[in-house]
Amino acid sequence: MTEEQLVKALRRGELSALEALMDRYTPYVSSIASRILPGRPADAEELTADVFLAAWDNRNKLRPGQVKGWLGAVARNRAFNLLRASRESLPLEEDALLLETDGPDRALDKKETARIINQALSRLDKPQRELFVRHYYYGQTVREAALAMGLNLSTAKTWLRRGRETLKTILEQEGYGYEAAGDFQADG
Repeated sequence: MTEEQLVKALRRGELSALEALMDRYTPYVSSIASRILPGRPADAEELTADVFLAAWDNRNKLRPGQVKGWLGAVARNRAFNLLRASRESLPLEEDALLLETDGPDRALDKKETARIINQALSRLDKPQRELFVRHYYYGQTVREAALAMGLNLSTAKTWLRRGRETLKTILEQEGYGYEAAGDFQADG
């Protein structure tokens, strides 16, 4: 069944179309939920089911060729809403910044860099910090993050540029060269 046929069947209220939609996109939606909610498989599973319920409830808004993107955006938004509900902010975890270690000294340097970056991120306004975390930690494109937060693309790019500048300044003040912020290079 093509996506166009699937959308038409959904609009007619055919439950078999919802089952086909779930068969086709559950792995995709589930992977988004699991990536944003690591260590919380029950929440990820419930969120995945909620996304398909939302698709059913909004079946008249679905457009062929855009279903996967719509499902992904709903999954990301709901996962971030769940994170926001369970904690004050979306901090970068130190282990996300300690992806590789060459030895104890390197690990200590990385841990200190992570502490300084987290400190710098805490100086950003909450919406700017959320955008920064969505883009650099969760890997959303600038467009996806902007859409999820209700920002226009140019505002999102400006906030990311300012965030990189803030990080650069703070890292330099702490005695680190700009290369310490290499993970936060401009990428449009």
